[in-house]
Amino acid sequence: MSTTNWQRQDVTQHYLEQVRGAIPFGVEQAKIMLQVINHFTSSPKRIMDLGCGNGFLAEVLLKSYPEASAVLLDHSKPMVETARNDMNDYRDRCDIVHADFSQSIQKYGGKGSLDCIVSGYAIHHLPHEKKRELYQEIYELLAPGGIFINIEHTASATPELEKLHDELFVDHLASHNKRNRNDVAQEYYNRSDKDDNILERVDLQVDWLREIGFNHADCYFKWMELAVFGGTK
Repeated sequence: MSTTNWQRQDVTQHYLEQVRGAIPFGVEQAKIMLQVINHFTSSPKRIMDLGCGNGFLAEVLLKSYPEASAVLLDHSKPMVETARNDMNDYRDRCDIVHADFSQSIQKYGGKGSLDCIVSGYAIHHLPHEKKRELYQEIYELLAPGGIFINIEHTASATPELEKLHDELFVDHLASHNKRNRNDVAQEYYNRSDKDDNILERVDLQVDWLREIGFNHADCYFKWMELAVFGGTK
């Protein structure tokens, strides 16, 4: 297992309590995910959630598709424990695994066996070469007509745009959590998990998907550094 700050309970708890629910347009991102999935794969039966966190995306999908089952993977033990608790209502339809997808994910699904693979704010922790390798594995795991959706933190095109993103994100966190902006800004700019981010531009990642062979590969939604992108097999 790789070692990151996400193995720490305090980092995990802070993210789930004050960040995950405060992500700008988080509801819209989940809606876009469902709309794109519905258009291309109207009734996925076999789902995988990479970097599942507390199981938020998997819960949305299992609630939307009553006949579906899911495999949830996360390398963070605190996240896996939280997911097992939060996903208790779906325990008969999901398998939650403590797994590091910086390694191969082939053993968690046979080639061509999955209808839908999603990920939320997780793949950006991998080096760029590993991101591409993972996208290739995802393509191989998908059944013909299957779909991959990545809700992700991506890199800004310029340092000035990155600065703007950070300012707007801090504004949103402070407003959502009803906290003093200066306190939130100090936490945000000095957060321990910042070093775990290895960001890449969304347009470059969409190009990788096209090169691998994904159809309809595109960025379906974007707000500053937050993007929803993917493609079909």
